[in-house]
Amino acid sequence: MTVDRKLRRKVLLTSFLNTFAKHGLDKTSMRYLIVESGISSSFIYEMFEGRDQMVIETIRYYYQSLIDANDAMRKDENLTFIDFLNNVENLAVSNLMYDRFVMQSILHPGYRPRVFDLVEQLMADQAALSVELAEKEGIQTEYAKVAMDYLYSLLNSYAIMMNEELFHIQMDRMRKFWNCLQQGEEPKPTWQL
Repeated sequence: MTVDRKLRRKVLLTSFLNTFAKHGLDKTSMRYLIVESGISSSFIYEMFEGRDQMVIETIRYYYQSLIDANDAMRKDENLTFIDFLNNVENLAVSNLMYDRFVMQSILHPGYRPRVFDLVEQLMADQAALSVELAEKEGIQTEYAKVAMDYLYSLLNSYAIMMNEELFHIQMDRMRKFWNCLQQGEEPKPTWQL
């Protein structure tokens, strides 16, 4: 694929992501995707076999951007677990509508089998990063795993309920939990923090 084609494909995937996020998975037609992209339908049909491939490729494109964000964080030698939480929180808030689109595709019986591997890959990548950070900070890796389970629960809840205030409160509790661990205190359930 030439550089120009790769660039046009990236532009298309970004456009598709925005269109799906704006209108939802089931309410976005092939025709609407073409109109919103501003690129000729013949070129789009050369690039994609149909709407299903557009959905899958769009999700892959989005998830690759999240994995790239993890890789960028991993390169920061001064990164702490709290920094990681802050980055995830900021990404969740700025990408809420994208995450809702992905959630719709995960819940959709036709797409779930084809996209869940991406979800698992991202979760495994983030879990590995959290364990690395816990080890670096001298905290038991089991606590990092518990923290990540809680984090995924918060992210899913936020994507469904879209309550930003509650999400920030819960993330603050997560940071307090981690601060207790850093100070050598016995961890408390988050509702006691």
